[in-house]
Amino acid sequence: MLTADLVRARRQGRELSLRGIHPKAVEGLTAIAAHYLQAAREGVGLTRDEVEDGFTGVEIRPADQKVADGLKKLVLDRCDFTMPEHFDPPAMRAEVFAAASAARKALPDGARLDREAVLAAVAEAHGAEVAAIEEALYADLRQSQRLVGFTDTTPEVLLDEWTLGQAQAVLLRAERVVATVSGDGTAAYRALFRALKFRRLLHRIEALADGGYRVTIDGPHSLFGASTKYGLQLALVLPAIRACTRWAIEADVQWGKERQALLFRAEGEAEARAVEDALPDEVAALVERLKGKTGDWAVRRSSRILDLPGVGLCVPDLVFSHPTRGKVYLEALGYWSREAVWKRVDLVEGGLSERILFCASTRLRVSEKVLGDAERGALYMYKGALSPKTVLAKIEALAP
Repeated sequence: MLTADLVRARRQGRELSLRGIHPKAVEGLTAIAAHYLQAAREGVGLTRDEVEDGFTGVEIRPADQKVADGLKKLVLDRCDFTMPEHFDPPAMRAEVFAAASAARKALPDGARLDREAVLAAVAEAHGAEVAAIEEALYADLRQSQRLVGFTDTTPEVLLDEWTLGQAQAVLLRAERVVATVSGDGTAAYRALFRALKFRRLLHRIEALADGGYRVTIDGPHSLFGASTKYGLQLALVLPAIRACTRWAIEADVQWGKERQALLFRAEGEAEARAVEDALPDEVAALVERLKGKTGDWAVRRSSRILDLPGVGLCVPDLVFSHPTRGKVYLEALGYWSREAVWKRVDLVEGGLSERILFCASTRLRVSEKVLGDAERGALYMYKGALSPKTVLAKIEALAP
């Protein structure tokens, strides 16, 4: 993903706009992307320094330098660098330095330390080659890591990723994002809503008169202390928004070193078919642990989009179905927002049309007792992992 310093942006009044790739520059940038990709393909087994040396030797116009730097970053993101697993570099340095110190003390006056002899002695003690010991000494330094794998692509795809990456880098600085999507069937919208849940983003969904939806997403800079992890999740949901037939976003961002408040807008039409994200990790783990333990209850991924008055739309993660007792839904709220939990509490107290078990982390410091013996809604505050036994007990209690 691109970082803010690699974004080609300009300020126009109170708005931030992005500069794309000029049609006349496409051919040259495609050649640059192809050169970087080839260098990465040929660099497997080399150090990071050696791989990056391979990026040189291609002509770059001054006007294209920032784009080229961004393409290089995207290629490096596709690289898997690692350090040797056989030795611990800090421990190896300490051992070699200690051996060198001891050897130096044993030298007669005027003699010089034989570096190769010291390394050979350490290598013999470990049953290794001298070259392996030398490599391990500073293998934990970033530039000494070796390329062990590379996820290949085409120059054209890399240029598309650069365009997407610019907008994603802007969203890393967002206080709030409002996305409007339309023109799709239920499956595409559900894919977007699940992506929001999978990324654990704080969001509110509203149905629009034209059949579309407005999604308001809290940005990382709206939290108490900007969260890099949260910002990354927000940026990663952008492809799901762009997969909708028609989409538009407006984002309030803090841009530049001075964190100037600006408005960022973007819109377009679907460039790829929506793909549903996996269930959140804790829900997927629950489903796995429930196998063979649910009795007459059948558990499956929910396909419903529920309209909850006062809260907006929600997408339950699971639905528990019983042949005679009906359905109970489960929604995992995660650990970002106490407000989301309290909205569900208010909703349950006001009356629900569906029976729903809301699950949230104890880190949010909300007591299950706030709901008491509500008929159609229950709250399960879990620590660490969702307990199959507790979930089933609460589902049983909610069912008629």
